Amino acid sequence: MRRSYRVELETDPLTRQVSATLPTLNCTSDFGDTAEEALSNLRFLAEGLVELLLERGEPVPASETADDGGLLMALHVDEFNDL
Repeated sequence: MRRSYRVELETDPLTRQVSATLPTLNCTSDFGDTAEEALSNLRFLAEGLVELLLERGEPVPASETADDGGLLMALHVDEFNDL
């Protein structure tokens, strides 16, 4: 099953590093030298967080939609429970 979450991107004006954040997933955030690197790092963290939530039997936030525009990150995890 797949879940999608809104991503917020921000570039640090001094270092030029890009941070990527998933507000719906406990504000999980990571950074990189490029948007692509930040998103790749964020995906790794987010999938790990979702797997941990499932292992603990905790609810996984519902998918968000792109109705308001913006960027969505789709996560694929082997075992999603419909909570």
